[in-house]
Amino acid sequence: MKNIDSFTHLRGESVYLDDIPVLRGTLYGVAFDSPIAHGEITKLDVSEAESFPGVIRVFTAKDVPGENQIGGIVPDEPLFADHHVHFCGMPIAFVVAETEEAARMAIKKIKLEIKGLPVITDPREAQAKGELIVPPRKFVIGNSDEAFSKCTYVFEGKADSNGQEHLYIETQGAYTYPMENGGIRIHSSTQGPTAVQRACAKVLGVPMHQLEVDVTRLGGGFGGKEDQANTWAALCAMASHLLTRPVKYSLHRMEDMRMTGKRHPYSSDYKIGLSRDLKILAYEATFYQNAGAAADLSPAVLERTLFHCTNSYFIPNVTATAYSCRTHLPPNTAFRGFGGPQGMFVIECAIARAAEELGVPAIEIQKKNLIQSGNEFPYGQIAVSEASECWNRAEEVYSLKEIIAQIDLFNSKE
Repeated sequence: MKNIDSFTHLRGESVYLDDIPVLRGTLYGVAFDSPIAHGEITKLDVSEAESFPGVIRVFTAKDVPGENQIGGIVPDEPLFADHHVHFCGMPIAFVVAETEEAARMAIKKIKLEIKGLPVITDPREAQAKGELIVPPRKFVIGNSDEAFSKCTYVFEGKADSNGQEHLYIETQGAYTYPMENGGIRIHSSTQGPTAVQRACAKVLGVPMHQLEVDVTRLGGGFGGKEDQANTWAALCAMASHLLTRPVKYSLHRMEDMRMTGKRHPYSSDYKIGLSRDLKILAYEATFYQNAGAAADLSPAVLERTLFHCTNSYFIPNVTATAYSCRTHLPPNTAFRGFGGPQGMFVIECAIARAAEELGVPAIEIQKKNLIQSGNEFPYGQIAVSEASECWNRAEEVYSLKEIIAQIDLFNSKE
């Protein structure tokens, strides 16, 4: 198959959100967001912004016609901060004006006072305080406690993996306008049109069939435009619904990076036990997922981490526990791999630690423990595996032993 967009991409003819011809009377929105991570709003005065030349209206939580809620899996994410702010970048108001310049100037006229509250950014601290998005999840196979007593070697450690910005070329954004019979068409840079439709229907208090979500293509997503696209579509759709005018909001790159969630950072503990011949007999891992201030897709990402906790290895005795921890970061979200890399990283750290302590190459432990057909994963699925065949073929094709010898020789020189 050929990519049907290749020629239009090359010639610059592909239409993205900012390429859509705007209708006469289109208004432009800009979000006013929290400057701190956690606090109680004591004063919000938008009067000066509303009287700024070119401004049509400033929306806040009190203007939401339906429900001030865009959470998908867990309804814990307000569209607008009402009495409290839960992360730096949380929308507090939405300024709609005749031009984008007027809207951006007007948000500087908004007067806000926030009483700061304690901030949690460490998922371990959140877990200790009981700040969890959902109850913890656990996968168990065999008996790891009993198996460790039979291991010749046992090693424990900690592994941290940080967040990651999606950095899609096209930033988040939406363009909405009224249709016949009270309907609204929503052009959204989203990977999840149904999620946008559902969230906007909840905010507007209208049936889903009154909202038409149009997505031809997006300039990158990588998971960052699944539930994260809901906010901007809902803001524009609400403004179009209440003003009966087209409304557009295309985020500035710095806004996007400040206000949207990333790949989930994790802090994890591991314990690995091996036999004398380097077979992994037991493994325990505890994952502390930094979900941010709201659930977004964190519960599903957490489960995927557990599914990948032993990577491509067979370990007969495993106990893996995962906590989705609520902190005061922007709600973190899907990213390529969707929790899998965070789980695989920890088992590889455990193997690397064992190899270092034992003075053997890590690949020696990896190769001896590759999962075979008929082995069972920690979640109960029976494997159909070609891992060993792939490994052996790669050794032949890429002359792995020669490459390792060259690396060792190079590293031995000053």
